[in-house]
Amino acid sequence: MTGRGCDRDPVAAALRSVWTVGHLVVLGLLAIVADHQLTGDPLSRLTASAPDTEAPEPPA
Repeated sequence: MTGRGCDRDPVAAALRSVWTVGHLVVLGLLAIVADHQLTGDPLSRLTASAPDTEAPEPPA
């Protein structure tokens, strides 16, 4: 909206607030997911599930 009434439009102000809060929530969730992906330690999980590396003894 343009003109003198744009500063007094409560619907536009409410929509702008919802839009801003929504974007902040999405950015926060993306930051949480990125932090979880970057700080996770997959090496410990991989070594825990890896099979034994010793060769089996041949049957006698």
